[in-house]
Amino acid sequence: MIILFSISAIADVYADAYLADDSGNLIFLSAWGRDTALQELLARLQLPRSENGIRDFNLVGEDGKNLVRVPNVDELEKVTTKTGHTILGDLTQLWIYDKLAVRPDMVNRRGLMLHNPDHGLIDPWPLLKSVCPLPLLDTWKEIMLAKCRQKKWIQSLNNGVGITGTLIELDDDLEAMMTQMIRQGELALPATNI
Repeated sequence: MIILFSISAIADVYADAYLADDSGNLIFLSAWGRDTALQELLARLQLPRSENGIRDFNLVGEDGKNLVRVPNVDELEKVTTKTGHTILGDLTQLWIYDKLAVRPDMVNRRGLMLHNPDHGLIDPWPLLKSVCPLPLLDTWKEIMLAKCRQKKWIQSLNNGVGITGTLIELDDDLEAMMTQMIRQGELALPATNI
């Protein structure tokens, strides 16, 4: 069943999926409407508040209001596509999403995966390996994922509808933790034939 939310800041724009972090900051939004209404939304996201810009809005649905914040629109990608003529007229779909979902930040060791909750959990191991500054052996997968979750370096994002996410933010303590785990034998190096 598809749930539609009206967006309080713009008339005639509806969202069918969104995701926010624990602070309510927007990570993903799928919105539908006429092209002019969606272009108004995009323009107002770029403007400062003093010029009628939007930094937060409510998604209003059957379960009430969900406040979503947009603190830095420059960190978000925006993509639109036209559906063509429908019984409701010409509609456009807009996706707004965090750039980390398509371009992990290798310098700051951050990455984001977005996924459909109906398709089960997605394995964060490939993303962890790509943002980790140290090489990771596949035999370390389970223990490293467990340690990173314990340290809150891997977090599940479930504050939304129709989409979930996994955020990886590795700390500067990673190298020291891995060194200690190797010394204690928790991370075993492969045996070499000499």
